Amino acid sequence: MSEDYKKLIDDSKAYLKTRYDLLRLELLDKLSLILGLLVLIIVALFILLSAVAYFSVALVGWMSTCMPVSVACCILGGVLLLLLLVLYLMRRKLFIDPFIRILGRRLFAPDDKDGEPEENN
Repeated sequence: MSEDYKKLIDDSKAYLKTRYDLLRLELLDKLSLILGLLVLIIVALFILLSAVAYFSVALVGWMSTCMPVSVACCILGGVLLLLLLVLYLMRRKLFIDPFIRILGRRLFAPDDKDGEPEENN
């Protein structure tokens, strides 16, 4: 009888260790998805800011053909500040909600690796 308990305890320990390892691997998988998404966002923002800077210089150069450079810079600065204000006021709809939606879809996507059939609802 005591050998049965010992085997049960050993099997339970092995099962718990396996579940712990599985949890760690799943956490690593989800963390790599999150970090990949963040790196993608940072790179995209850097490219976007570079493009805005180059287009701003080009626009100021074009506007300076019909007005002083300082006036063209002030007009473009005002337009960019106005755009920044609009983006700030719409930040939830444009940035936060889609980011949370994408993150939630990535983190809580059903896995069919467990051998369980997926529900088609």
